[in-house]
Amino acid sequence: MPGVFRLVLPLPFPGLDRVNAYLLTEPDGATLVDCGIFAPSEEDDHGWDALVRSLEVCDVAVEDVSRLVITHTHIDHYGMAARMVERSGCELWMHKAAEFDLGFYRNPQDTIARLRKTFAEHGVGPTEVQELTAFEDWSPFISGVVDAGTWLEGGEEIAAGSRTWQVIHTPGHSSSHICLWAPEERALLSGDHLLAAITPHIDFRRGETDDPLGEFLASLDKIEALDPALVLPGHGRPFDDGGGRARVIARHHDRRLGSILQVIRHEPRSADEITDEIFGTTLLNFQRRLALGEALAHLVYLMERGEIERIEREDGTFAFKKADRRARDRGD
Repeated sequence: MPGVFRLVLPLPFPGLDRVNAYLLTEPDGATLVDCGIFAPSEEDDHGWDALVRSLEVCDVAVEDVSRLVITHTHIDHYGMAARMVERSGCELWMHKAAEFDLGFYRNPQDTIARLRKTFAEHGVGPTEVQELTAFEDWSPFISGVVDAGTWLEGGEEIAAGSRTWQVIHTPGHSSSHICLWAPEERALLSGDHLLAAITPHIDFRRGETDDPLGEFLASLDKIEALDPALVLPGHGRPFDDGGGRARVIARHHDRRLGSILQVIRHEPRSADEITDEIFGTTLLNFQRRLALGEALAHLVYLMERGEIERIEREDGTFAFKKADRRARDRGD
């Protein structure tokens, strides 16, 4: 795709050491889609030098960037936004649902307190609750909290060079997630919504959305219907057959839902116990934190559709059991 450049930027995380930004060149400027992380280190000026070098390879200076579009406000995609806006004077475009994450960055302690309450309610012991949430403050990984000058809702069009990209709201991995679609070439800038090698993490965070997995699966349906011929993802190399990949990811979650129903088929189990059964008991703290969030997202999905019920145990924690189909059929 002439005029579209993939910028591969470093990340400081084992197992996830690169993120893609995309540069869309124009006669009178350039649009940057995502901008990498603000690394908590003085080395390479927190990752800024790597971003500047990547732009220069494309014959674009920082000052040439007139617009920054953020696919979603996770730190590896939004982290350098404040510095880019400050140095280039560019416009910042994001989906309006990004305000939830921006509030988290501004006041992480409130979000951490809600998360600790959630984990405790679902059977996680007090010591482990502290360990699992000790690294939830992501503010050191962003160069500052900056609001959008243009808030998106989905359905807008972005002209960049010879192409017009359509904004598609694809919540799930993040409530603010958007993809950009070039219909003539059937090309999708997918952010983290569609990845070739891994399935995007679906997290449950109280106060953000009621059914993140339901939103994600509906968003996958949107992309499957478009059937992208070329996918430009937020991590990894571009790939083809986006519709096929969307179906594979949806089937993965179907299997996960079936596994949860099998775990609780005989007796009620807490989210903590279900996580152990599904993901195993040898996870690192960071991995277990993600696994618990994903398990809760699947449990909420099943509850919303009447497949399971939540009950309260004598100690005040919650457990889940399969719904009484006869009572459900009667409308009880």
